[in-house]
Amino acid sequence: MQLGDRTMQKANHTNKSAGPNILDRARYILGDVSSLLTVIIALIVLILFFTLASPYFLSVKNFLNIGLYAAIVSCVACSITLINISGMIDISIGSQIAVVGMVAAVVSRTGANWVMVCAASLVTGILCGTINGFFITKLKLNAFITTIATMQALRGFAFLISDGQSLPISDPRFVFLGRGYVFGIPLPLIIMIATYLIFHFLSKYTVFGRNVYLVGGNAQASFLAGIKVNSLRFKLYLLNGLMAGVSGILLSAQTGSGMPNAALTYNMTALSAVILGGAALTGGKGTIFGTFLGSMVLAVLQNGMSLLSVGSYWQDIIIGLVLVISVSLDAIKGGSLKRKI
Repeated sequence: MQLGDRTMQKANHTNKSAGPNILDRARYILGDVSSLLTVIIALIVLILFFTLASPYFLSVKNFLNIGLYAAIVSCVACSITLINISGMIDISIGSQIAVVGMVAAVVSRTGANWVMVCAASLVTGILCGTINGFFITKLKLNAFITTIATMQALRGFAFLISDGQSLPISDPRFVFLGRGYVFGIPLPLIIMIATYLIFHFLSKYTVFGRNVYLVGGNAQASFLAGIKVNSLRFKLYLLNGLMAGVSGILLSAQTGSGMPNAALTYNMTALSAVILGGAALTGGKGTIFGTFLGSMVLAVLQNGMSLLSVGSYWQDIIIGLVLVISVSLDAIKGGSLKRKI
């Protein structure tokens, strides 16, 4: 009887300890579903509103324009999502894209073919990511302060390359990457879809992706469990630099030039898409699909306001308010209202 009692006690203890874990997991999943549902509803409401407000909104051509607008910033938003999930941040992405575009223009003007131009652009992006990753993971500097510094420095370097002048790119094969169509679909849109599929697979079905979530949830516990936290975060910044290279190629190809003042608002646009998609600023939470929805909300909002001839200043104000609201919702869901201080 004593052995049976001990067995029953052990079983009860196991059930009690397992119960909260199951409940916590269920709440976490429901929280993700709730966040995604909110963004989906917001996207549907925006589409309905602009459909009624403008006769030009609901058309295949306009939806392709929306996808084309979203494609460039969406590519880099994927890597920003993983950085945020890991508990880090990067707000220098716009400056990285500008430097990549300037390098693409300089290399193209030497007579190099489009493959060499793309290779030089991607290497430049990776180098930018290496700089951020080195200071953040090797020297243990604060990610926010570091990327503010590199944002300023890289932007200055972009202006220094051409003494502040835009450099035209005339290679039609390179320009095709940003302006070309394949089976009636803009090539940047195809690249964006492929990027989302790759990052979705990476985040959900690989050990690397699972480790990103673990590190973002609890970096100390992940380190004790054997995960090389700093190495993983360094790789994320390298990956982010690579995607800055992709976005820089698409932007310079689309505009047909390298511009030192390019992608000025991409820092906040990418971060807004990530936060709107349900990623937590504290790390450990977020999805690539959520970021896709967030990007679409911003692209539809921008496109609709342009069709309604809303002034650019008002557009900035409205998009800024959307970001504030999304951050506020994230803070409220995180229990900020329950804290005393």
